[in-house]
Amino acid sequence: MIKDQLEKLYIEYNRELYLYAVSLCRNHHQAQDLVSETFYKAMLSFDSDTIYFKFWLFRVCKNLYIDKVRKNRELENLSEDFLTTKETPLDKIVDNEERVKLYHMVISLSSAYREIIILYYYCDFTIKEISETTGMTEGAAKTLLFRARKKLKIRLEAENEL
Repeated sequence: MIKDQLEKLYIEYNRELYLYAVSLCRNHHQAQDLVSETFYKAMLSFDSDTIYFKFWLFRVCKNLYIDKVRKNRELENLSEDFLTTKETPLDKIVDNEERVKLYHMVISLSSAYREIIILYYYCDFTIKEISETTGMTEGAAKTLLFRARKKLKIRLEAENEL
């Protein structure tokens, strides 16, 4: 019974969690590892009464990423192989060229801006859900989202001028 529930949850949240993990680490393989570890933790501590399972998953994923960064500071200096490969699973998820281009611009933002854009637009979190997941106030989340949109708009306008 629990196995079936976990399988349904995996099918439902795998894609969003993968996009979020990529936004954190900027590496396809590390993102896959983060998603796998996140669902492994979910399997170990699964409680069918958990109401906010999606938010819990995202929090676990972020915490696992932070743990990895703390253990190995070299993760911050990794090359961006993810952005230079010809075709990745991301290209299958983000289906057309304009969206891929936009997603790569989002990935190139600073980590705070990148995280809030991914959560809001790609994972369909509300401001309230973002504030609960990240631990910031709703006002701070709104301000950060506004600034991230502004930065992204500037980059898009610069790209279109070329």
